Amino acid sequence: MFYGKLKMRKVDRTREKILKTTFLLLIEKGYDNVLVSDIQAQTGLSRGLLYRYYKNKSALVLAACREFFYDRYLGDFDYDNSSLCEFFKHVEYAIDRITHFDGVEVEMLKYNTLYSSLIQSKPEYKDFAQFEFAKARRLIKNAIERGEIKADIPDNFIGGTVLAIVGRTTYITKVLSNAAICERIVRDLWLFYSLIKT
Repeated sequence: MFYGKLKMRKVDRTREKILKTTFLLLIEKGYDNVLVSDIQAQTGLSRGLLYRYYKNKSALVLAACREFFYDRYLGDFDYDNSSLCEFFKHVEYAIDRITHFDGVEVEMLKYNTLYSSLIQSKPEYKDFAQFEFAKARRLIKNAIERGEIKADIPDNFIGGTVLAIVGRTTYITKVLSNAAICERIVRDLWLFYSLIKT
């Protein structure tokens, strides 16, 4: 029994190492520029061991992105019973956790660029993202029905605006620090909430 638990913890640690390494490489280099050999070199694992966990690069990328775009930061959020205000607080917390990733500062613009490029280029990721977006649409509709936000603003406009704020990928006017970008995203999110709340 003890051996089984020990083995499972090692499997979980190895899987976590693979996912983190893959995700950080994706953030830094982009999907097309990350090779399986890069992941091998960074993790110190053989190609065979990597493929024991994930059948190919696409499966590994999907697992890493699902973990670090959704499951880790939004996986436990109750979309059906939470307010939009609670969601925004959770997003603010998630932005801080995303950008301070195990001692590595992740640039928010690179994070969002990777997210956007995967949705546009990988059908399996787009399908998963649409499934997650459906949860956010339910949250917005519930907020309208409860009277939390104005009923005369279309829910798709609210959702699209939130995505545009949180998912921005560039600043044209001035190059900002990563911290300033995150602060501006959070500030704009709350400013938008003040405009739509009842």
